[in-house]
Amino acid sequence: MTVQTNNIEWFRELLDQSRKVEPRDPAPILRWLEERRAAAEFKADLIALSELRSWHAELETGDIHHESGAFFSIRGVRITASKGLREVDSWDQPIFTQKEGGILALIARTDGSNVFFLLNAKAEPGNLNTLQLCPTLQATWSNLNQAHKGRRPPFADVIMGKAPAKLVYEASHNEEGGRFWMKANRNQIWLVDPIQAPVNYDPNKFTWASLSQLKELALADNVLSPFVKTIIAPL
Repeated sequence: MTVQTNNIEWFRELLDQSRKVEPRDPAPILRWLEERRAAAEFKADLIALSELRSWHAELETGDIHHESGAFFSIRGVRITASKGLREVDSWDQPIFTQKEGGILALIARTDGSNVFFLLNAKAEPGNLNTLQLCPTLQATWSNLNQAHKGRRPPFADVIMGKAPAKLVYEASHNEEGGRFWMKANRNQIWLVDPIQAPVNYDPNKFTWASLSQLKELALADNVLSPFVKTIIAPL
């Protein structure tokens, strides 16, 4: 089997130089996050599946789909395994299926000495404390193609090649297989030149962090998204 790897040594060299001078204390970012959490208006309640808008269950199969045919579906899966491979040899469960994977991208910039990564304080209905620090862009292709009839995610132009940026690395990672059926996400890091392509962002939703700060944030409870940890792992 041939293993393909990305050539990111040049970026690792930038990070080595940055570590000598970059900020390490995560306290300013944590204060910013707490301010954003306090200001966020986001309410999520568990309701019956029969009450969902725009989703329906098929009478014959019970499978649950969005009316657009996009996003994910919920189906059943039956598993059999060789003896001892898992805790039991056979079981049934519901599982998420999705036509396409997702993009998980971090945008980075350098000022010549420091390297910073742009984090998004993202609200999700199942989050503890509402907001977590997530990749700059976290979206499925249904989101990017605006199947929800809402806004396209910020920085979609970067990952779609419509803004000047250099792809540092890209790798496919299997989504959690106990919940998703054969779904993979594309992990990416893009380096932008702040002079040639200024990064315009909402300072109430996005903040910059050095790699040293990211490593400290990874030690805090319910702050840094697991997706960010996966993206920076090769660095």
